[in-house]
Amino acid sequence: MIAENPEIIAKYQVVIGLEVHAQMSTLSKAYSGDRNAYAGSPNSYTSPLTLGHPGTLPRFNERTLEYAIKMGLATGSTISRAMHFARKNYFYADLPKGYQIT
Repeated sequence: MIAENPEIIAKYQVVIGLEVHAQMSTLSKAYSGDRNAYAGSPNSYTSPLTLGHPGTLPRFNERTLEYAIKMGLATGSTISRAMHFARKNYFYADLPKGYQIT
């Protein structure tokens, strides 16, 4: 068995990653200028950008980045100087644009 073979175990390092979700206290959404509010009627805080209409590109909320850096510093994390966006494709009924920006 692999678990009983120390030579195989010695070749690997255990790395555990966490994906943490947090509700930000920002006035707009993370990837658009749409209002970030609750208790409105369904789909009332959307725009062509949020809905993923052709030709639209994300508009990053810089306050969200500030909060992320503060959280990283508070937890002793390493802050990367570069970042990139990725579109993860999902086929969920509540995700009309068909992808999630991460």
